[in-house]
Amino acid sequence: MLRELASPAMRIISELVLQDAMGFVYLFILVLMRMSGLMLVGPMFGQSVVPANVRALLVFVLTIVVAPTLFQHAAVGAQRMDVNEDGFLVRAEIPDHLTPRFDRLLADLGRARGSALRTNEFSFSLRLPPTLMHMFVAVAGEFALGFVLGFGVLILLSALQLVGELFDQQTGIALGGVFNPGLGIQTSLTGQFLFLLGTTLVLCVPTNGHLLMVGALIDSFQSLPIGDAYIRENWEYQGTLSVESLPPVIERVNKLVYLSFLLAVQVAVPLLAATSLVTIAMGYLGYTVPQINILVVGFPIRAFANLIVLGLTLSGLAGMVVERVPEIIHDTLSVLTRLA
Repeated sequence: MLRELASPAMRIISELVLQDAMGFVYLFILVLMRMSGLMLVGPMFGQSVVPANVRALLVFVLTIVVAPTLFQHAAVGAQRMDVNEDGFLVRAEIPDHLTPRFDRLLADLGRARGSALRTNEFSFSLRLPPTLMHMFVAVAGEFALGFVLGFGVLILLSALQLVGELFDQQTGIALGGVFNPGLGIQTSLTGQFLFLLGTTLVLCVPTNGHLLMVGALIDSFQSLPIGDAYIRENWEYQGTLSVESLPPVIERVNKLVYLSFLLAVQVAVPLLAATSLVTIAMGYLGYTVPQINILVVGFPIRAFANLIVLGLTLSGLAGMVVERVPEIIHDTLSVLTRLA
Protein backbone atom coordinates (compact mmCIF):
# COMPACT_ATOMS: atom_id res chain seq x y z
CA MET A 1 0.00 0.00 0.00
CA LEU A 2 2.74 2.47 0.92
CA ARG A 3 4.61 1.55 -2.23
CA GLU A 4 1.54 2.26 -4.36
CA LEU A 5 1.08 5.65 -2.74
CA ALA A 6 4.76 6.50 -3.02
CA SER A 7 4.94 5.88 -6.79
CA PRO A 8 2.63 8.77 -7.85
CA ALA A 9 4.29 11.09 -5.31
CA MET A 10 7.75 10.24 -6.58
CA ARG A 11 6.57 10.71 -10.15
CA ILE A 12 5.22 14.17 -9.34
CA ILE A 13 8.43 15.12 -7.54
CA SER A 14 10.52 13.84 -10.45
CA GLU A 15 8.47 15.86 -12.92
CA LEU A 16 8.84 19.01 -10.83
CA VAL A 17 12.59 18.53 -10.46
CA LEU A 18 12.95 17.83 -14.18
CA GLN A 19 10.91 20.92 -15.07
CA ASP A 20 13.01 23.12 -12.78
CA ALA A 21 16.20 21.68 -14.24
CA MET A 22 15.00 22.29 -17.80
CA GLY A 23 14.02 25.84 -16.87
CA PHE A 24 17.46 26.53 -15.44
CA VAL A 25 19.16 25.08 -18.51
CA TYR A 26 16.95 27.21 -20.77
CA LEU A 27 17.74 30.29 -18.68
CA PHE A 28 21.46 29.53 -18.80
CA ILE A 29 21.36 29.14 -22.60
CA LEU A 30 19.59 32.47 -23.12
CA VAL A 31 22.04 34.36 -20.89
CA LEU A 32 24.93 32.60 -22.59
CA MET A 33 23.68 33.65 -26.05
CA ARG A 34 23.24 37.30 -25.02
CA MET A 35 26.83 37.37 -23.78
CA SER A 36 28.11 35.49 -26.84
CA GLY A 37 26.78 38.14 -29.22
CA LEU A 38 29.04 40.78 -27.68
CA MET A 39 32.07 38.50 -27.53
CA LEU A 40 31.72 37.56 -31.19
CA VAL A 41 31.90 41.01 -32.76
CA GLY A 42 32.71 43.53 -30.03
CA PRO A 43 36.03 45.38 -30.09
CA MET A 44 38.78 43.62 -28.14
CA PHE A 45 36.50 40.67 -27.39
CA GLY A 46 35.87 39.67 -30.98
CA GLN A 47 39.37 40.20 -32.35
CA SER A 48 41.15 37.24 -33.89
CA VAL A 49 44.18 37.88 -31.64
CA VAL A 50 42.07 36.77 -28.66
CA PRO A 51 41.97 32.95 -28.66
CA ALA A 52 38.54 31.41 -29.11
CA ASN A 53 38.89 29.31 -25.95
CA VAL A 54 39.61 32.46 -23.92
CA ARG A 55 36.48 34.14 -25.27
CA ALA A 56 34.42 31.02 -24.59
CA LEU A 57 35.72 30.85 -21.04
CA LEU A 58 34.93 34.55 -20.48
CA VAL A 59 31.37 34.09 -21.77
CA PHE A 60 30.88 31.03 -19.59
CA VAL A 61 32.17 32.79 -16.46
CA LEU A 62 30.03 35.89 -17.07
CA THR A 63 26.98 33.69 -17.57
CA ILE A 64 27.61 31.87 -14.29
CA VAL A 65 27.94 35.22 -12.49
CA VAL A 66 24.93 36.92 -14.10
CA ALA A 67 22.36 34.09 -14.20
CA PRO A 68 21.75 33.89 -10.40
CA THR A 69 21.26 37.70 -10.16
CA LEU A 70 18.44 38.01 -12.71
CA PHE A 71 15.83 38.36 -9.96
CA GLN A 72 17.69 41.39 -8.58
CA HIS A 73 17.94 42.90 -12.07
CA ALA A 74 14.18 42.51 -12.50
CA ALA A 75 13.58 44.41 -9.24
CA VAL A 76 15.88 47.25 -10.30
CA GLY A 77 14.19 47.40 -13.71
CA ALA A 78 10.77 47.66 -12.07
CA GLN A 79 11.96 50.59 -9.97
CA ARG A 80 13.29 52.31 -13.10
CA MET A 81 9.94 51.94 -14.83
CA ASP A 82 8.09 53.44 -11.85
CA VAL A 83 8.12 56.99 -13.19
CA ASN A 84 6.01 58.61 -10.45
CA GLU A 85 7.79 56.57 -7.74
CA ASP A 86 4.57 55.56 -6.01
CA GLY A 87 5.54 51.92 -5.71
CA PHE A 88 3.00 50.75 -8.30
CA LEU A 89 3.31 49.96 -11.98
CA VAL A 90 0.44 50.72 -14.34
CA ARG A 91 0.13 49.78 -17.99
CA ALA A 92 1.05 53.30 -19.14
CA GLU A 93 4.46 53.00 -17.44
CA ILE A 94 5.29 49.66 -19.03
CA PRO A 95 7.16 49.66 -22.39
CA ASP A 96 5.38 47.97 -25.26
CA HIS A 97 7.73 44.99 -25.34
CA LEU A 98 6.97 44.21 -21.66
CA THR A 99 3.17 44.50 -21.81
CA PRO A 100 2.69 40.73 -22.44
CA ARG A 101 4.74 39.97 -19.31
CA PHE A 102 2.74 42.59 -17.37
CA ASP A 103 -0.59 41.08 -18.47
CA ARG A 104 0.64 37.57 -17.69
CA LEU A 105 1.61 38.58 -14.15
CA LEU A 106 -1.81 40.19 -13.63
CA ALA A 107 -3.50 37.00 -14.82
CA ASP A 108 -1.36 34.85 -12.51
CA LEU A 109 -2.34 37.06 -9.55
CA GLY A 110 -6.03 36.92 -10.51
CA ARG A 111 -6.37 40.65 -11.17
CA ALA A 112 -8.15 42.53 -13.94
CA ARG A 113 -6.19 43.56 -17.00
CA GLY A 114 -6.29 47.28 -16.13
CA SER A 115 -5.03 46.82 -12.59
CA ALA A 116 -1.67 47.85 -11.19
CA LEU A 117 1.24 45.84 -9.90
CA ARG A 118 3.56 46.62 -7.05
CA THR A 119 7.17 47.03 -8.07
CA ASN A 120 8.12 43.95 -6.07
CA GLU A 121 5.39 41.98 -7.87
CA PHE A 122 6.89 42.64 -11.28
CA SER A 123 9.18 39.71 -10.78
CA PHE A 124 11.33 37.76 -13.15
CA SER A 125 9.55 34.85 -14.80
CA LEU A 126 10.58 32.58 -17.62
CA ARG A 127 8.49 29.87 -19.21
CA LEU A 128 9.73 27.04 -21.31
CA PRO A 129 9.02 27.47 -25.03
CA PRO A 130 6.20 25.29 -26.34
CA THR A 131 8.08 24.34 -29.51
CA LEU A 132 11.64 24.14 -30.75
CA MET A 133 10.96 27.00 -33.18
CA HIS A 134 9.99 29.32 -30.32
CA MET A 135 13.20 28.40 -28.53
CA PHE A 136 15.26 29.09 -31.64
CA VAL A 137 13.63 32.52 -32.09
CA ALA A 138 14.26 33.44 -28.43
CA VAL A 139 17.90 32.30 -28.65
CA ALA A 140 18.40 34.29 -31.87
CA GLY A 141 16.91 37.40 -30.26
CA GLU A 142 19.21 37.16 -27.25
CA PHE A 143 22.24 36.68 -29.47
CA ALA A 144 21.24 39.63 -31.66
CA LEU A 145 21.01 41.98 -28.67
CA GLY A 146 24.63 41.46 -27.65
CA PHE A 147 25.71 41.45 -31.29
CA VAL A 148 24.15 44.86 -32.02
CA LEU A 149 25.69 46.40 -28.90
CA GLY A 150 29.21 45.32 -29.89
CA PHE A 151 28.61 46.06 -33.55
CA GLY A 152 27.79 49.69 -32.76
CA VAL A 153 31.24 50.31 -31.28
CA LEU A 154 32.90 48.30 -34.05
CA ILE A 155 31.30 50.54 -36.69
CA LEU A 156 32.91 53.58 -35.08
CA LEU A 157 36.35 51.98 -35.05
CA SER A 158 35.90 50.89 -38.67
CA ALA A 159 35.96 54.58 -39.59
CA LEU A 160 39.60 54.64 -38.50
CA GLN A 161 40.37 51.82 -40.92
CA LEU A 162 38.78 53.85 -43.71
CA VAL A 163 41.01 56.81 -42.83
CA GLY A 164 44.04 54.52 -42.94
CA GLU A 165 43.02 53.22 -46.38
CA LEU A 166 42.80 56.77 -47.72
CA PHE A 167 46.12 57.67 -46.14
CA ASP A 168 47.92 54.68 -47.66
CA GLN A 169 46.47 55.38 -51.09
CA GLN A 170 47.55 59.01 -51.02
CA THR A 171 51.05 58.39 -49.68
CA GLY A 172 51.79 55.33 -51.82
CA ILE A 173 52.13 52.92 -48.91
CA ALA A 174 49.41 50.78 -50.45
CA LEU A 175 51.70 50.09 -53.41
CA GLY A 176 53.97 48.01 -51.18
CA GLY A 177 51.77 44.98 -51.62
CA VAL A 178 51.80 45.48 -55.41
CA PHE A 179 55.55 45.93 -55.83
CA ASN A 180 56.41 43.09 -53.43
CA PRO A 181 53.56 40.58 -53.02
CA GLY A 182 55.81 38.47 -50.83
CA LEU A 183 55.22 40.89 -47.96
CA GLY A 184 51.79 39.33 -47.48
CA ILE A 185 50.07 42.70 -46.88
CA GLN A 186 46.34 42.00 -46.93
CA THR A 187 45.06 45.13 -45.20
CA SER A 188 46.05 48.76 -44.90
CA LEU A 189 49.01 49.19 -42.56
CA THR A 190 47.93 52.63 -41.43
CA GLY A 191 44.34 51.47 -41.15
CA GLN A 192 45.40 48.61 -38.91
CA PHE A 193 47.51 51.01 -36.84
CA LEU A 194 44.62 53.45 -36.38
CA PHE A 195 42.22 50.63 -35.56
CA LEU A 196 44.58 49.31 -32.88
CA LEU A 197 45.01 52.87 -31.62
CA GLY A 198 41.23 53.25 -31.35
CA THR A 199 41.01 49.90 -29.56
CA THR A 200 43.67 51.06 -27.11
CA LEU A 201 41.74 54.26 -26.49
CA VAL A 202 38.62 52.23 -25.79
CA LEU A 203 40.56 50.26 -23.17
CA CYS A 204 42.13 53.32 -21.53
CA VAL A 205 40.95 54.74 -18.21
CA PRO A 206 39.11 57.81 -19.57
CA THR A 207 36.86 55.54 -21.64
CA ASN A 208 36.85 52.05 -20.11
CA GLY A 209 34.88 50.93 -23.15
CA HIS A 210 35.25 47.23 -22.39
CA LEU A 211 33.72 47.72 -18.94
CA LEU A 212 31.02 49.97 -20.38
CA MET A 213 30.01 47.37 -22.97
CA VAL A 214 29.88 44.51 -20.49
CA GLY A 215 28.14 46.72 -17.93
CA ALA A 216 25.58 47.91 -20.48
CA LEU A 217 24.87 44.33 -21.52
CA ILE A 218 24.37 43.31 -17.87
CA ASP A 219 22.16 46.38 -17.27
CA SER A 220 20.00 45.31 -20.22
CA PHE A 221 18.63 42.52 -18.02
CA GLN A 222 16.92 45.21 -15.92
CA SER A 223 14.77 46.73 -18.66
CA LEU A 224 14.81 43.86 -21.15
CA PRO A 225 14.32 40.61 -19.21
CA ILE A 226 15.73 37.40 -20.51
CA GLY A 227 13.54 35.92 -23.24
CA ASP A 228 12.11 39.31 -24.27
CA ALA A 229 14.96 40.45 -26.51
CA TYR A 230 13.44 41.73 -29.78
CA ILE A 231 10.76 39.08 -29.81
CA ARG A 232 7.53 39.55 -27.93
CA GLU A 233 6.19 36.21 -26.83
CA ASN A 234 2.40 36.18 -27.26
CA TRP A 235 1.87 32.45 -27.03
CA GLU A 236 -0.91 32.79 -24.44
CA TYR A 237 -2.91 35.46 -26.27
CA GLN A 238 -2.38 35.14 -30.00
CA GLY A 239 -0.24 32.05 -30.42
CA THR A 240 2.09 33.95 -32.77
CA LEU A 241 5.38 35.80 -32.60
CA SER A 242 5.63 39.47 -33.54
CA VAL A 243 8.83 41.40 -34.13
CA GLU A 244 8.62 44.97 -32.84
CA SER A 245 12.12 46.24 -32.27
CA LEU A 246 13.67 45.83 -35.69
CA PRO A 247 12.71 49.24 -37.18
CA PRO A 248 14.31 51.36 -34.38
CA VAL A 249 17.35 49.08 -34.30
CA ILE A 250 17.83 49.38 -38.06
CA GLU A 251 17.41 53.14 -37.80
CA ARG A 252 20.07 53.22 -35.09
CA VAL A 253 22.48 51.13 -37.16
CA ASN A 254 21.98 53.53 -40.08
CA LYS A 255 22.79 56.43 -37.78
CA LEU A 256 25.93 54.69 -36.55
CA VAL A 257 27.09 54.12 -40.12
CA TYR A 258 26.48 57.80 -40.83
CA LEU A 259 28.47 58.84 -37.76
CA SER A 260 31.25 56.47 -38.80
CA PHE A 261 31.54 58.03 -42.25
CA LEU A 262 31.33 61.51 -40.71
CA LEU A 263 34.23 60.70 -38.37
CA ALA A 264 36.25 59.29 -41.28
CA VAL A 265 35.66 62.43 -43.34
CA GLN A 266 36.55 64.74 -40.45
CA VAL A 267 39.86 62.96 -39.93
CA ALA A 268 40.65 62.47 -43.62
CA VAL A 269 39.95 66.05 -44.73
CA PRO A 270 43.28 67.46 -43.39
CA LEU A 271 45.17 64.57 -45.00
CA LEU A 272 43.46 65.07 -48.35
CA ALA A 273 44.01 68.82 -48.15
CA ALA A 274 47.73 68.34 -47.46
CA THR A 275 47.99 65.87 -50.35
CA SER A 276 46.25 68.30 -52.68
CA LEU A 277 48.61 71.13 -51.73
CA VAL A 278 51.67 68.92 -52.21
CA THR A 279 50.36 67.73 -55.58
CA ILE A 280 49.77 71.31 -56.74
CA ALA A 281 53.23 72.34 -55.54
CA MET A 282 54.88 69.37 -57.28
CA GLY A 283 52.98 70.15 -60.46
CA TYR A 284 54.12 73.77 -60.40
CA LEU A 285 57.70 72.70 -59.60
CA GLY A 286 57.70 70.21 -62.45
CA TYR A 287 56.44 72.86 -64.85
CA THR A 288 58.97 75.50 -63.82
CA VAL A 289 61.97 73.18 -63.26
CA PRO A 290 61.59 70.29 -65.73
CA GLN A 291 65.04 68.89 -64.79
CA ILE A 292 63.60 67.56 -61.48
CA ASN A 293 62.21 64.06 -61.54
CA ILE A 294 58.83 64.71 -59.93
CA LEU A 295 57.99 61.01 -59.66
CA VAL A 296 61.08 60.36 -57.53
CA VAL A 297 60.90 63.54 -55.46
CA GLY A 298 57.14 63.71 -55.08
CA PHE A 299 56.58 60.41 -53.27
CA PRO A 300 58.81 61.08 -50.21
CA ILE A 301 57.61 64.68 -49.94
CA ARG A 302 53.96 63.62 -50.08
CA ALA A 303 54.53 60.84 -47.54
CA PHE A 304 56.45 63.17 -45.19
CA ALA A 305 53.77 65.88 -45.38
CA ASN A 306 50.97 63.39 -44.71
CA LEU A 307 52.84 61.87 -41.78
CA ILE A 308 53.17 65.31 -40.21
CA VAL A 309 49.46 66.04 -40.70
CA LEU A 310 48.52 62.58 -39.38
CA GLY A 311 50.61 63.13 -36.27
CA LEU A 312 48.93 66.49 -35.68
CA THR A 313 45.45 65.00 -36.05
CA LEU A 314 46.01 62.05 -33.70
CA SER A 315 45.15 64.09 -30.62
CA GLY A 316 41.86 65.25 -32.12
CA LEU A 317 41.15 61.71 -33.28
CA ALA A 318 41.72 60.39 -29.76
CA GLY A 319 39.34 62.98 -28.35
CA MET A 320 36.60 61.97 -30.80
CA VAL A 321 36.91 58.28 -29.95
CA VAL A 322 36.96 58.89 -26.18
CA GLU A 323 33.91 61.16 -26.45
CA ARG A 324 31.76 59.07 -28.78
CA VAL A 325 32.29 55.52 -27.54
CA PRO A 326 30.32 55.99 -24.25
CA GLU A 327 27.65 57.93 -26.16
CA ILE A 328 27.25 55.15 -28.72
CA ILE A 329 27.02 52.46 -26.03
CA HIS A 330 24.39 54.40 -24.08
CA ASP A 331 22.31 55.30 -27.15
CA THR A 332 22.42 51.76 -28.53
CA LEU A 333 21.31 50.32 -25.20
CA SER A 334 18.49 52.89 -24.99
CA VAL A 335 17.24 51.90 -28.43
CA LEU A 336 17.41 48.20 -27.62
CA THR A 337 15.60 48.48 -24.28
CA ARG A 338 13.42 51.51 -25.13
CA LEU A 339 14.37 53.10 -21.83
CA ALA A 340 16.57 56.14 -21.27
